[in-house]
Amino acid sequence: MGTAPKKYTKVNGIMKLNPEYKRWKENENVAEAGLNKKPEPATTVVNSAQALPIVSSMEDHMEMNDSLGHEIPFAESTNATIEMLQEPEIAKEAGLAPDDMIDELGAVLAKYEIPIGLTNKLMMLSEYESLEFIVDDSGSMSLPTDSQHPITNQPMSRWTEAHLRVMDMVEIIAYVPFEQIGIEFLNRKDRISLKREGRSPKAFKEYSARAIDNVFARGPAGTTPALEKLQESFLRGQGHSIARYFFGDGKPNGGQMAVDEIVKLLRYRPHPEQNPVTFLSCTNEDAAVEWMKDAEE
Repeated sequence: MGTAPKKYTKVNGIMKLNPEYKRWKENENVAEAGLNKKPEPATTVVNSAQALPIVSSMEDHMEMNDSLGHEIPFAESTNATIEMLQEPEIAKEAGLAPDDMIDELGAVLAKYEIPIGLTNKLMMLSEYESLEFIVDDSGSMSLPTDSQHPITNQPMSRWTEAHLRVMDMVEIIAYVPFEQIGIEFLNRKDRISLKREGRSPKAFKEYSARAIDNVFARGPAGTTPALEKLQESFLRGQGHSIARYFFGDGKPNGGQMAVDEIVKLLRYRPHPEQNPVTFLSCTNEDAAVEWMKDAEE
């Protein structure tokens, strides 16, 4: 069997299914099907027999161009990312075959309604030595949030919301190269480190879900030492590039004084481009997390 051409390439300036790949794949399908079976046609859909309309993939882009009757190209940054994702070494780092990479990533982007144009932002996660999730486990996290559980449609606690949001983010990250994911809490010493170690995205999702479910099984209790935890994280991470995600529901211990110190910590942190911090609120009380917006600004 010959080496597979890139599945997607530019044709007249538009990123689309590579005609050479289409011919190659259909020849492979003929060989696999044998003489007495009808081979499957080459397609852009991961599971074409059960394909659903999606808004974030190559399939969606091609359907849009067909429906409009003219072709709208991707931004050059998106084209460059699609080309890069099909490189064998990049796909291998994500636990996928090169010709599956774009379609499987597109499927998970569609699930969370993330535009395919943001794939270059996702790929930037591979530049960090660690992706650190810091979760508020104070007692107030057991109170209700303003979101409903996606399966039961029932009101859920802030703790459950944080749990599900961590799971969702880890699922998306599973489809791009990354070094490691760390998850820790404000009060307890539990810390888990998730590494791919050759796993496919699906296998990594199953492995990480078990670890995350286990660490969230213990409910929230305690106060909100957000300043102290962020100081500890930056001290421990000195000299390293770390992207941090803080999940919380209220003001830190120390009130406005602590908020001012957090703002100062972020404003004067060394190499901010290598150490971004994103705050994610899990609450139905917007005023209690207004400080997070101030800290990010």
